[in-house]
Amino acid sequence: MLTQAQSLSQYLIALAQQHRTGELVVQSTTTDPWKLYFYSGRLIYATGGQHSVRRWYRCLRRHSAEFSPSWIAKMRRPDDLWEVDFINQAIQCGHISLNQAKAIIQSIVDEVMLTLVDYRSEDVQWNPNRMVSQQVVFLSVQQALVRSQKIYSHWQTMGAEHLPTLLPQDLPYLCPIVINPKGLRLHVTEAKYERLARWMQGNITLWDIAAQTNRSLTDVIQLLQPLVYQGWVDFQQIPDIPAPYAPQRVIPSKTPKLRTKGLIACIDDSPLVSRVMAELVQPLGYEVLPVTRPVEQISTLSQHQPDLIFLDITMPNISGYELCKFLRRTDAFYDIPIIILTGRDGMLDRMRAKMVGADDFLAKPPSPDKVAQLLAKYIPGEPLD
Repeated sequence: MLTQAQSLSQYLIALAQQHRTGELVVQSTTTDPWKLYFYSGRLIYATGGQHSVRRWYRCLRRHSAEFSPSWIAKMRRPDDLWEVDFINQAIQCGHISLNQAKAIIQSIVDEVMLTLVDYRSEDVQWNPNRMVSQQVVFLSVQQALVRSQKIYSHWQTMGAEHLPTLLPQDLPYLCPIVINPKGLRLHVTEAKYERLARWMQGNITLWDIAAQTNRSLTDVIQLLQPLVYQGWVDFQQIPDIPAPYAPQRVIPSKTPKLRTKGLIACIDDSPLVSRVMAELVQPLGYEVLPVTRPVEQISTLSQHQPDLIFLDITMPNISGYELCKFLRRTDAFYDIPIIILTGRDGMLDRMRAKMVGADDFLAKPPSPDKVAQLLAKYIPGEPLD
């Protein structure tokens, strides 16, 4: 929680210096809350506030000239925050490169940071157990603040106090419209009037204009300033556009679920391994959470908070050792027992597993007796009612 003497920028820097991992929610009385996601003190994504969907589309189009909405129609239902998951899927399908993904994510984060750089709010919430599966770019909080403060300071030297608002959380999201066409026509050439009118039809914001004309936001504001002063152009608010994916509403079952001893996560790219593990642990009173795409399903894993994790070493997109190291550095998984699941059981493998924070080893194929021993060892006994 922010103290009275601490600004939001100072709080963000403190999170970075403490190498925190989680979600920061900044509440607003006029818009949806902003959400910033950290991994080990680095910014990995940001969303919320005004026009989060417009922002996502805008940054995707700006850094991917071949973007098409048809990409999304062919993608599977997202496992994570849809904005991040669709970017991950676009990389996997070859629609965008890693460098394009990095530019998209940095642009999204920079827009949110500019919105918050001088924002006054003490209503913030830190959620250490919430993450998104973004492993492409890790941004410096300090550098993002410097970039935003530079732009904001430039606004303050532009004489922009005559505009409807100087606040960064409002101005870029406004839509310019021509309110005096006759006066504007008398003072600009017909060609320039047609160009200006094309951008002021009441359906795009200052952010959108900057992206579509490949100009900076400051350049767009400077271009429109004299037109606003003369009373030819004004600003209005417009709504966000619909999201390409709306989470399905989950209707609670009226039938109470049977109580179990605990939840076991099985992280393995093979669904067969999860099925085998379920056959072994369910008779012992446990449920199994299969995780076949760990990078994409990290938020699902965090949401369910398993009592123990079986983790395969060899997976196509990430090493089990690296994933174990990531989990151990995250508050949500710091104390959860992690059992390395592998076909290799050498001394070197065991040493490496210990170095990244694993608790034990289980050789493939797993034996029922060994699985039962590990569950009894690492999950406190709790008899079923």
